[in-house]
Amino acid sequence: MKINQVREMSPEDLKASLKDNYEALQNFRFQLATGQLENYKSLSATKKTIARIKTILKEKELKAKA
Repeated sequence: MKINQVREMSPEDLKASLKDNYEALQNFRFQLATGQLENYKSLSATKKTIARIKTILKEKELKAKA
C-alpha cells in the first residue's frame, strides 16, 4: 500500500487495515515456520505497511490534539 493511499484513509479505516495487516503478518510467520512461504518479500512488505499505517495514525492523532 502506497503512503498516499494511507494518508487518504480515515482513522477508522486505518485501524481496520492495521488489524488486517497484523493478521496477514501472523499468517506469513506461520507459513515461514512451516516452510510453506514462497514469497519472502510479502513478509517485509506487510511489516512496512504496518509501519506506514501506524505513522499516519500517530500524525493524525497529534494533528487532532494541536
